[in-house]
Amino acid sequence: MKKIKSSIIIAMFLGCLMMSLRLSAQVETPVDEDTLSTAVGDYEQPMYDFTLIARSYGDSVVLRWAPQNAGVWISANYYGWNIIRDKSDSEIKEGDTVFTKVLNPQPIKPLTLEQMMQRYDSTNLYVGAAAQALYGPSYFNPKESEGFENFVFRREQEQTQRQAMAYLAAEISKDAADALGLRYVDKDVKKGETYTYRVECLVPEEMALTPINIVDVLCVPFVRSIDEQIPPIEIYQNGPFTAFIYWHKNRLSGYYLERSTDNGRHWEALNSTPIFGYTPDEETYEGLGRDIASLLEDNVGYIDSLKLGVKYIYRVKAFDAFGDFAPERKSETFEMEDIIPPTIPVLDVIVPENNSVCTLDWFMDQQDEDLKGFVIAFADDPEGPWEKVSDLLPPKTRQWVDKKAHDRGRGYYRVFAVDNNNNFSYSLSQLNNIEDDVPPTPPTGLMAVVDTAGAVYMQWHPNPEKDILGYRVYFANQIDHDFIQKTGRRVEDTVFTDSITRKTLTKNIYFYVVAEDNSHNFSKPSDTLAVPVPDIIPPGIAVLKDYTQTSESVTFTWLQSTSEDVAYYYIYRKFDNEAQWKCIRMITPDELKPDEPIVFTDYPEPSAKNYNYCIEVLDDGKLSSGKTGQTTVRFRGASVVEIPLTLKASMNKNKNCVNLEFSYEYKSKNSYYGVIYKSVDDGPAYALASFQRGETTYTDCQVQQGQKVTYSIQMFLGTGKRSQKSKEATVNVK
Repeated sequence: MKKIKSSIIIAMFLGCLMMSLRLSAQVETPVDEDTLSTAVGDYEQPMYDFTLIARSYGDSVVLRWAPQNAGVWISANYYGWNIIRDKSDSEIKEGDTVFTKVLNPQPIKPLTLEQMMQRYDSTNLYVGAAAQALYGPSYFNPKESEGFENFVFRREQEQTQRQAMAYLAAEISKDAADALGLRYVDKDVKKGETYTYRVECLVPEEMALTPINIVDVLCVPFVRSIDEQIPPIEIYQNGPFTAFIYWHKNRLSGYYLERSTDNGRHWEALNSTPIFGYTPDEETYEGLGRDIASLLEDNVGYIDSLKLGVKYIYRVKAFDAFGDFAPERKSETFEMEDIIPPTIPVLDVIVPENNSVCTLDWFMDQQDEDLKGFVIAFADDPEGPWEKVSDLLPPKTRQWVDKKAHDRGRGYYRVFAVDNNNNFSYSLSQLNNIEDDVPPTPPTGLMAVVDTAGAVYMQWHPNPEKDILGYRVYFANQIDHDFIQKTGRRVEDTVFTDSITRKTLTKNIYFYVVAEDNSHNFSKPSDTLAVPVPDIIPPGIAVLKDYTQTSESVTFTWLQSTSEDVAYYYIYRKFDNEAQWKCIRMITPDELKPDEPIVFTDYPEPSAKNYNYCIEVLDDGKLSSGKTGQTTVRFRGASVVEIPLTLKASMNKNKNCVNLEFSYEYKSKNSYYGVIYKSVDDGPAYALASFQRGETTYTDCQVQQGQKVTYSIQMFLGTGKRSQKSKEATVNVK
C-alpha cells in the first residue's frame, strides 16, 4: 500500500498468511484424537501445529502446508516432510496388509542454493526471495557484552523475519513454494476419486512435537467460489488530492492494483509487491486516521494521489494461497470532487453610521477562477453561531452595507467566500461597534410554587434574544401593592429559588420577571403570577358524637370538622393485632349536608377478634387532623341463611348515575332489611345504603367518569341471622 511501509506489511504478513491458508482449504479434516495421542505420547512439551490445505484440479491434487512456529520451520527444512496417501479401493490388492503409501521417495526439503540456481532463471524474483530467506547471510552479529538473553531474542527475531519472507514468496509463487519444500503436486489421481492425505513432519519428537495433519480431497476440476472472487471495488475520497481504493477481505491472499486514465486502453501498475489485508493497530489509526483505519478492519485498500478533472478506472488482480489468479475486476469510473476552499477573504474595516447602518470592506490576495461569490454572516459572539444576513454577493464585490445593523445590535461580522462546488472559507470576525438601545421582549412561561417550608421555586422560558445578560425578580404580597425586587442581584439563569415567611395571612404571593440585556436595557415585566401560599395549619378533627351496635352492624355519628378547606373524610378499620389501618370509606364534603353529622354504618364479617375504628380529616393542602375517635367493637357473628339473591347494575348515561335492580326470595312475618355494598376501583367494599322489605331498585349518582364500580347486596333477617352476599355486579363509568 502506498502510504504503508512494506516492513509493516511483512511484519503482519505471517498472521494473515496462516488465516488465508486456513480459509483457502477446500476440505480440511482436524487430527483425530488417537493420532494426536500417539504423537504426543507421555511428553509434556507443547504441540507445534502446522497448517495444511489442499486443492483439486481434476487431473492433479496440490497440497500446501506451513509450520506456525519459526523454529519448527527451520528444523523441518533439515529433516523434511512425508506425504502419505491412503490407498483407494482400486489400489488395494488381495493380501495387502499396508493400506497407505508414501508418495515421496525422499523427504521433501527445500532445494539447495545450487539447485535453485540450476532450476530457475535469475530473474525469478520470488525464488530469489526464498533463497535469501533460507541461505542469505545473517544480519545479526552478536557481541559478548550484549548478554545471552539479547542473543536469544535477536536470533528468534531473525528467524521469524526469515519465515515471513519465505511464506510471502510461497504465497505469491508456485515456484517459490516448491523451492521451499512447502508444496507437493500429486498427479497420480483419477477424476471422481476421494483421496485422504497425511502430511508428517520428520523433526524428531525429542526436538519438537508436531501432529500428523489429514485432509480429504475429492478429485474434481477446481471451480472458484464467490469467496474466492475479487469483491466490488469502492473508492472513497479522503482529501483534496487523495482517494482510498478498497474492497472487502475474503479468501484471496494478495492483490495487484492498476489504474487507467483513458477509459481502460492503457493501465499503470500501482504496486510491484502485493497488497495484503491485515487488521489495523493503534499506530495505523494514528497514521492513517480513523476513517481509513476503520475501513481496513474489514477491507483491503490503497491510498492513491489523484488530480482534479481526470476520470479514473481501477483494476484489481488477485491470487490465492495456491498461487492461482482470480478473474480481474474493474471499478466504476471515478472523478475527484473539488473540496479545496477558496482563498480566505480579509475583512478590512467596519464603519458604523448614525448607529443605524454598517459598511463592510474586505479584500482577497487572489481571486480563484471558480469563486461563486460572498456571503456576510452575523453573530452575537465572536465564536458564533453565525447567521446569514446577506444574499450571495457577486465575486467582484468588495463592499456591503448592512441597513439592519441597528436592529441586530452589538455583535460581530464575518465574510464567507463560496466557490462553485460550495466549498467555503471565511475571514476573522470583527466587532460592529453599534450601540444597542432596543430592550428585550418580556419573559414568558413564568411558573412558581411555594412549599410548606416557605421555599420559593420559580422558572420561566429563556428569552429569544441572544444578548440577554440576566433577569430580575419582583414580588408583592397583594396585587395592588408596589412590587419590589426580591433580591439585589441579577439572576443569570431561568431558575430562581428563595424563601418567604410562613406566618402570613395572605393566600397568595405575586411575582413578575424583567429581562436585562448586555447593554443594560430592561424589558417590560412578564405577566404577573399569583402563587398560592401553602396552608400549614391542619384541619379540625371530626368529633365522635355517638355509636350504636347490633349483632350485625355498628353505626357511628361524627360531627363535621369546623375547617372550611376540608377535602376528605377517611374512615379506617383494623383488627387488634394489626399494625396498619385500612381505609374502608372515603367521604367528600359534597356528599354531606351543611351542619349535619357524618353517619356511617359498617357490616363487618363476624370475628373472635376486636374491630377498631377511627376517622381522619384532610384539607386541600393534604394536611391531616390525625386519626381520632378510636373505638373498639366486637362482632360474634350471626347465622347465615342461604337466600336466592340477584343483582343487576346498568349505567344511566343521561343522569350519569348507576341503576341497580335486585330481587330476593324470602318471606317472613318478622322484620328484615337489606344492605347495598359498593367498592370503587377494586377498593374495599362499604355499606352504601339499606333497603326495606319490598324495595327492589336503587339509584347511585355518587360516581365519576373513569371509575370501575362494583356492587353487592346482603339481607339481614333479625334475630341474629343474615344471608350470604350476592354475586357482584360491575359497571365502568363512561
